[in-house]
Amino acid sequence: MPQVKQTKTKAGRRGNNEGSIYKRNDGRWTGSVTTGYKTDGKPIRKDVYGKTRNDVAAKVAKMTNEVYTKGYAAMAVRTDTTLQTICKEWFDIFIAPGLASVTEEHRRMMMRNHIFAELGSFDIKEIDTKRLQRFFNAKVKAGLSADFIAKMKYLLNKFFNYAVKQHYITANPMDDVVIRKASGRATSEKSGKALRPEIRENVFTWVMENPILKPIVITFTLTGLRPQELIALKWENVSLEGKSISIKQAVNRTCEFDNEGNVIAKSVTLGKTKTPKSVRTIIVPDAVVDALTEWQEYCISNNIHSEFVFPNTNTGEMRTYSGLRSCLERFKKRHGLQDEGISLYTFRHTYATILLEQRENPKIVANLMGHTRVSTTLDLYSHVVDDEVYKQTAKTLDSAFNSLTKKNPPDFPQV
Repeated sequence: MPQVKQTKTKAGRRGNNEGSIYKRNDGRWTGSVTTGYKTDGKPIRKDVYGKTRNDVAAKVAKMTNEVYTKGYAAMAVRTDTTLQTICKEWFDIFIAPGLASVTEEHRRMMMRNHIFAELGSFDIKEIDTKRLQRFFNAKVKAGLSADFIAKMKYLLNKFFNYAVKQHYITANPMDDVVIRKASGRATSEKSGKALRPEIRENVFTWVMENPILKPIVITFTLTGLRPQELIALKWENVSLEGKSISIKQAVNRTCEFDNEGNVIAKSVTLGKTKTPKSVRTIIVPDAVVDALTEWQEYCISNNIHSEFVFPNTNTGEMRTYSGLRSCLERFKKRHGLQDEGISLYTFRHTYATILLEQRENPKIVANLMGHTRVSTTLDLYSHVVDDEVYKQTAKTLDSAFNSLTKKNPPDFPQV
């Protein structure tokens, strides 16, 4: 019987439909699939790796199927891997759809004016920890607010996590970046937001002389409403008899963006509050009830009819944010308050500050402010916990200790 010739398959030989698979010198298996062709006709290949031949074969088969299904164009290797290109694509697809319009506008401005302006032209693989650390050091030195820098760090960290998952880079370069506080700042970043105690009396004295600003400022300061909530407030949500105000909606600004992320159109609508927690009912003090009652009478006598509590006094339509801000700016100029940093939000911050100065429970303040977490309240108004608070704490401990040590010792039975 003739002897059958034995043949031996080489270790690196590929099987049918496996593309090009072979074993490397380090013991790992690798395979490649043609995913497209360059303009000069040369093939574009994409490599995959695995511990065994079967692992690689499965990956090659999957990729080959994608090429057959989607075509070469969809599988082509990306040549534009600058930070700006990839980050903008990520933001448009994954981040922007979940943001409020105003927040989206702020984030796009942050990326355009800071991140893209200084880092956007670099290939994403060139962005390392040292480059990012220098970037943030410069922002701190330039005097940008801690809140703005923290948001920028959070945004970049999320982006680089995405870049790692998509295999643009192998590790997140933000992991070891540290944001250092600027030196020479004796006060908190938030300490200037409320009316300074030294000028509060003068401001409220002058406000009392202004029939339009008086009810607005009193309502702001004694309810803690956001400007967007106050503008949207309707009489149907106010109970003067029950001394309460229900916050159910707010003014929302909607922006339309072009392909570069620039705002091309804006509109204002009534919509949801900032957070679900912001929907709340506030029991208001008598000063607010009196101011709103007086304002109601003023509107009637001046033929101002509107469903809104604080409308445009000329048209009766909903007052605009810019219109309310202009009214405050004229008041500040008339009384020499331009350098005090007073904004519409100042009165909301004054509300929280007064409550915390009077030792109100931060949890209650957080609920009244519509904050989702009490930590937000504590972070924003930590400067209110001043030396007087610590002095009072020391007195409380002294009192408690004295009451304990003055008690007569218990009688123990004699042994």
